[in-house]
Amino acid sequence: MTETMTSIRKELLVEASQETAFNVFTTKMGLWWPKSHHIGTAPMVKLSLENQLNGRWYSTHEDGSEVEIGYVLVWDPYNLLVLNWQINGDFKFDDQLTTRVEVQFIAESPTTTRVILQHHDLNKLGSGKTIQMMDEGWGMIFNLYKDLTNQLA
Repeated sequence: MTETMTSIRKELLVEASQETAFNVFTTKMGLWWPKSHHIGTAPMVKLSLENQLNGRWYSTHEDGSEVEIGYVLVWDPYNLLVLNWQINGDFKFDDQLTTRVEVQFIAESPTTTRVILQHHDLNKLGSGKTIQMMDEGWGMIFNLYKDLTNQLA
């Protein structure tokens, strides 16, 4: 990793239709996202994505608090989802920050979908160590998504 890295890209195939792949990513995020990966002060109970343009992306915690992550920039079922990630390099919410998480769902066959995740504008987050941690984190998280999608298909 270098400090000039500006995006992370992950790509995988899931054994599911394009519609199922999109729906698992968007409506079942709370099932595959690890509860350990959050910025709240109390343990995370649930991760939610409001499935609409400008919908909230947030976590809910044991103490009842909700912590913002970002919001939906593009909602194009079952092709494309773009989220605004507003967590800075110190892993704190920053409502002035705009980095994009773009997820494409490309049908390879009726039962196989290529899913490409790209997190753009990482230069806004600061150090290379932060970006390296995020690269590893997205890899682990994306594989959890794949495992659940394959199970549900």
